[in-house]
Amino acid sequence: MPRLVLHRRRLTGITLAVLLLVALAWAANRTLHAQQQGQLFLSVLDASGQPVTDLVPGDLSVIVDDVDCKVVKLEPISKVMKVTLMIDNGSATTNMLSNLRTGLKGFIEAIPEGVQIELLTTAPQPRWLEKFTADRDKLLKAADRLTPDSGAALFFDALSEAGNRVDKEKGDYLPVFVTLASDVGRNSGAMDRDYRKLQQQIVQRAITVHFIMFHSGGTREGSVAGALQTEVGLALTKLSGGRYENIATNTRLATLMPEMAKQIAESNVRQTHQYRITYERPGKDPKPPQKISAGLTKLRLGITPVLSIDGKMPAGTP
Repeated sequence: MPRLVLHRRRLTGITLAVLLLVALAWAANRTLHAQQQGQLFLSVLDASGQPVTDLVPGDLSVIVDDVDCKVVKLEPISKVMKVTLMIDNGSATTNMLSNLRTGLKGFIEAIPEGVQIELLTTAPQPRWLEKFTADRDKLLKAADRLTPDSGAALFFDALSEAGNRVDKEKGDYLPVFVTLASDVGRNSGAMDRDYRKLQQQIVQRAITVHFIMFHSGGTREGSVAGALQTEVGLALTKLSGGRYENIATNTRLATLMPEMAKQIAESNVRQTHQYRITYERPGKDPKPPQKISAGLTKLRLGITPVLSIDGKMPAGTP
């Protein structure tokens, strides 16, 4: 039976899911107990994209550092998501209001019913158009209230504040940040300190960051316009398993945002229909595992398993 390996958080395969954890000792150590138990999360869809819900412990095998482990529990669980939309409404987006509203509405309509969304603008500072709600009518009306501002957007401050709100809530959900930034922006805070904190929050709270970078074509003295936004967007999407898009025409927003929402919706199917695997390692080795794999013991054609250390199934999983 073929084996496919993916570094870090996720893996897809036709008959087998495998997770290789290198330099993630913090995660493994977090789930180990006195009995040498650990946990993984598994999502399995059939050929039609529907969740497989009839797995039993005997259907799975777990190998830790080349040693077979006992699957002691297999629990169906649901991890809901909450989506934070952060929109640059500053001077760079003044002439794209129609396409921006169209893209926002398409995004909202493509997100599954019941998923809570909050909508913020980032110029001249982060502020809500609508706080978390699953009411689509309220969100669509909020999109209509979107208006341009003459100031430059505080894209990073919005991300930082969203991360801090997640820290305070401590709810059992998976946060998703979607940021539209432009090459006309500024930062008013202590960026180095807050950036390190945001990175920690992304890892510890399993936040997924999607980033759309709009280039209006301007330049700045001594630098390329939007260099900071681009650097942050690329780094955070890579860290979180999110999607980064670089666009130069605002007409693309009308199709890109609904497209991104559909990928998030696919992720939601997996996150709300998955299994928590509790396994037991033989022996009393106190060292955290370096390599963990899990697979199906029986061949099932047409299924697509995904393995995760935290229950997050990033949007765009093949």
